Amino acid sequence: MRALSFLAFLLGVGLALWALPRALSPKPLPQGCVPGPLPERAELWSTGAVAIPLCRKATLVLELEGTPAEGKGPHVVVAEGDRLLFQGEVLGRKEVRVRTTGEGVVAVLFTDDLYRPPEDRNLFLRGVRVLP
Repeated sequence: MRALSFLAFLLGVGLALWALPRALSPKPLPQGCVPGPLPERAELWSTGAVAIPLCRKATLVLELEGTPAEGKGPHVVVAEGDRLLFQGEVLGRKEVRVRTTGEGVVAVLFTDDLYRPPEDRNLFLRGVRVLP
């Protein structure tokens, strides 16, 4: 009887060890979109992101403004889920138009903050418009 209990114990431990890598491995998050209020404006004083839960097909117009440091404006990435919509430098005011599919949250990312007094590289989202 003890041998049977020990065998059952070993089988349970073996099964747990076999399942452990699957349980702890990262799984991709779904790219579904949950509609929400759109931001009217945002100020990114350091590296960061703004989420825009548009969740529908449309043309999204972003009014961006960037302040320079060392002669370069902020580097901006606009993505929807895993799809890149825009990538580039914003120096002064710039209007960025992107076409969304509605398959994910649109993210506006500020990726290269720099602060060297008196210069400070920042990104400002001055407005968001949605066109059909």
